[in-house]
Amino acid sequence: MQMESRPSDATAQVVSPEAAGEVETNVFGKPPEFLPQWVPAPPSRVDDFAGVELVVIDLNRKADRKLFLDMAKPIYAGDPQFVMPLYFERMKFLDPQQNVGLSGLEILPLLAKQNGKVVGRITAHIDRDYDAYHQTKAGWFGFFECINDRKVAHALFDRATRWLRDKGAVEVIGPMNFTTNHQAGMLVQNFDRPPAVEMTYNPRYYQELVESYGFGKAKDLYAWWIDVSDGIENQKVARIHKIAQRIASKQGVKLRTLKMKDFNAEAERLFELYNRAWQKNWGFVPLNREKFFHQVKDLKDVADERLIFFIEVNGSPVAFCCTLPDINEALPKDGKLFPLGWLEFLRNRKKIKHARLFTLGVLPEYRKRGLETLLFIETAVRAKELGFHSGEIGWTLEDNVLINKAIEQMDGRLDRIYRLYGFDLRNEARA
Repeated sequence: MQMESRPSDATAQVVSPEAAGEVETNVFGKPPEFLPQWVPAPPSRVDDFAGVELVVIDLNRKADRKLFLDMAKPIYAGDPQFVMPLYFERMKFLDPQQNVGLSGLEILPLLAKQNGKVVGRITAHIDRDYDAYHQTKAGWFGFFECINDRKVAHALFDRATRWLRDKGAVEVIGPMNFTTNHQAGMLVQNFDRPPAVEMTYNPRYYQELVESYGFGKAKDLYAWWIDVSDGIENQKVARIHKIAQRIASKQGVKLRTLKMKDFNAEAERLFELYNRAWQKNWGFVPLNREKFFHQVKDLKDVADERLIFFIEVNGSPVAFCCTLPDINEALPKDGKLFPLGWLEFLRNRKKIKHARLFTLGVLPEYRKRGLETLLFIETAVRAKELGFHSGEIGWTLEDNVLINKAIEQMDGRLDRIYRLYGFDLRNEARA
């Protein structure tokens, strides 16, 4: 589950008292711009797809979804860093009958075959809710997996892009599986550790396959690494912790953890907060009640309520922060919990040493009051107390300067870059 895969713009004020007087030049991150044109094609683009068969599958069919997921297994065979996603969760996620989040999406799911063998996959999709909210006509691709073969990859990209253009899209961006509330970006920097929970992972050669087709960078997403093993024994952390406590006392705010026993009511409170706190982030689309509750219900299975915080003013939530234990450390290697995977997961879950801060938001009228500092530092201190010694913050937008600077001031280290690629399709009359 992923509501927002990054802290909100508000985190820009998290840690630095010295930065309080800085002018905000870029808070939310800009939409992608200066995308390359789809045509004319670069010399590296393959245009002869002989021997490659593209098949449109039906995601309503269990057998088709299974074929779609299983094709990736040989791609990652022998990769020690790859973590197989939970199979039953992915099957459910891709099922339009079970995933209400797919309503509003028009999806083209494709498989590529060579000599009768499935060797690649991709989805192209139109998000009508995104288009309506941002007053644009965007196209997206996602779930790309492929053998190291330009012909196969380019055949998939070509079919997906042409379909999006025919649907009226003025640009195409991806990989996005399917929205910014889900997994986003292609890993292009640091393949030397497993992905954190709900983050993507891919072979190094994917970058060449995408760029050789002519895709250009649309947006980079940053994942930061932070060490909290010293806790408040770290002088910087101790200093910020004291400042945060003074802020809470001075402003009369209350910080509390989420009450898992009252989960439905807590989710209702978060729903009211979510659409206001994240509304100006790039890629954001407001969620209706049904979609929101569908996204958060899986939280109970992976969350530790001691790492999920509300800040309240007069009993009303004004800020929220969620950090998840990195359950990828405990998952069975084949991604299957049945019949014996549950035992492996339960045994390994107690050994998890890393976490991921994946969402933090503050209502606009309560920003720049230090509430972000309070959430951020309490997360670090609490994580240390619970036995986590380090973890990931992200993702954040590359051009969200203030938040990235704030993380650096907390000794966060830029660790990974996930890239979104794109094309501008608006001058396609000659294609």
